[in-house]
Amino acid sequence: KSLHSWFVSSTTVLPRAGMNKARQGAKMRERRPINATCPECRGPLSEVIEEGVREYQCLVEHRYSAAALLAAHSETQERTLWMAVLVLQEAALLAREAAAQLPDHAAMLAEQAAEKLKQSNAIKQILEELRPFVVE
Repeated sequence: KSLHSWFVSSTTVLPRAGMNKARQGAKMRERRPINATCPECRGPLSEVIEEGVREYQCLVEHRYSAAALLAAHSETQERTLWMAVLVLQEAALLAREAAAQLPDHAAMLAEQAAEKLKQSNAIKQILEELRPFVVE
């Protein structure tokens, strides 16, 4: 099964089997787009209220309760910042590698590599202070 055949309810991942059949009835459903994206696929999120149950759903039907959405978003924040650290460190490495092949630009590339490492370290500092959402 594809990843899209699963949805998140609270902090538990549950199969969606049978959910579409249950929703095909004449149930009232409210849907309101919100200014946020799905933590998993980055697609636009909507708030969906069906039979008094509120959840958040993206276009490919990843589903979250409010608490699960906050937890998943916290994980996405950290993962994304670590990706930025990696990309900046790679950029510094590439600039140093290129400097050896481009001697006329070596000084400028060395400065740029140092700046990329400085930016990487700034994001690492943010990561040290980053705290997940707490819902108790």
